Amino acid sequence: MAKTVNKELAQFISDRFNEIMKTTGLELEVFAAYSKIGYSTFRTYHSRTVRISVETLKKICDTYQISLTDFFNPDKPLVVNPPVIKHVQEFQIKYLHNKNKLLKDEGIKFAAKPTGAGNKWEREMIKYIVLHTDYFNTSRSIAEMAIDFAKDFELVLESGRIYELLRKYVDHEIKREKSTRINHDHSTSNRMIFLYNKA
Repeated sequence: MAKTVNKELAQFISDRFNEIMKTTGLELEVFAAYSKIGYSTFRTYHSRTVRISVETLKKICDTYQISLTDFFNPDKPLVVNPPVIKHVQEFQIKYLHNKNKLLKDEGIKFAAKPTGAGNKWEREMIKYIVLHTDYFNTSRSIAEMAIDFAKDFELVLESGRIYELLRKYVDHEIKREKSTRINHDHSTSNRMIFLYNKA
């Protein structure tokens, strides 16, 4: 099985990979996933620490619809067809979304509920509730939070303190939206309130 036999060729192949990634906008890990090659294996090819077989190289070229002849022609810039670029970029969005979801799910699974008291504990509890529970999957008002936090998390806070903690410590993790307040008699109030949920 033919493999790269010198440093100059290995560098050329690595540079061509970079050219494809630049054209498609793919990150290294996603490039490997889209090419159906393990990330750690591809990384060794890209960093020139392990020689790549011609068969593997052809598999990568076929994935991006590039001929081996064009790949090895140093005078020819690599061209990736627009439909392929569109497809790989859609793949990257889905891949990174699934990866982030997996990381978040793992974080929820293994995060320990903070213990203690005082200001630091309050900060840690707010982060725990936002990042490691599903509480904010439903939109909540600060008035609802004050009741729920005390009941479900033994976190007794005034409305102003809740607002301060949300703004200072988890502002990028949640979003705030204006909403119409509903009175006890189910009529619509003229007063607007803010509802918070996961960003």
